[in-house]
Amino acid sequence: MIWKIFLGVIALLFLISTPACGPTGGPSAQPQDSAAFIQTQVSYLIASTAQVQTAIANSVAYTLAVMQTNTPESTFTPIFTPTPAVPMVSVTVETNCRSGPGTAYQALGILFVGDTAQVVGRNAESTYWIIKLPSNQAISCWLWGKYASVVGSTSGLPVSTPPLTPTPAATPTPAVSFGVEFVSVTLCPAAWYSVTFKITNTGSLTWDSIQTKVVDNVNHNSGQNGDDDVFQGVTACDYGPASQNLEPREVDYSSAILIPPSPAGHSVTASFRVCAEDDMSGVCRENSFTFTP
Repeated sequence: MIWKIFLGVIALLFLISTPACGPTGGPSAQPQDSAAFIQTQVSYLIASTAQVQTAIANSVAYTLAVMQTNTPESTFTPIFTPTPAVPMVSVTVETNCRSGPGTAYQALGILFVGDTAQVVGRNAESTYWIIKLPSNQAISCWLWGKYASVVGSTSGLPVSTPPLTPTPAATPTPAVSFGVEFVSVTLCPAAWYSVTFKITNTGSLTWDSIQTKVVDNVNHNSGQNGDDDVFQGVTACDYGPASQNLEPREVDYSSAILIPPSPAGHSVTASFRVCAEDDMSGVCRENSFTFTP
């Protein structure tokens, strides 16, 4: 279409520039007045030039209009990254979500890598995010921000005050106790008296050593067991297998030796000390009672 327009302009210029012919098709008659002829040719040239300029201007205007009409408008489609309506968080490392900011608080759930959770609050320093646990939306918990990445505006999040640090559960103190019971006084072949007692561990702590003493309150004789680090397994004058310790609810024997005379019918006081470690060390307990054999 544009080439046709330019071809038309060229044809028009050709027609305008062609010399005029007479009515009979032959050369026009030679003018009588040379000055009049020159003036006529100049006027004719000026008029022809104006027509050419007008034709060119109209052609250019038309060409531009056609080009503008036929040239498609370029379109630009911007690419936007969608921003969540509410801030969301994800983690690069599997992270516990707790009842408060710190390991002192109970773990309520886990935010796994690849999961996203809604952020509903933060602490004042923005080092912890309060989220809705993806596995249970009814649970809100505190997520450490070290491995967290939040998408969305957090400026409108409420700042939460951490709950009171929970008091650690007290470690129960093991019961440390034992019971003693008089068994017998026996004159042994070696001519000494064996005063025998039954020892029962009534607590939850193992005893590793024992010391047994007896005192005859009438003649003031006294004696004690000879080995502190074992429970001798003694019944009267017969020694059973030695036991290295006395575990909870275990029963064993211990004895003390008195030289004659016999303590039978006398007031006798027995004293006992047991300890959780060898050589009568560590946690220890004592017990004593007075009896008449």
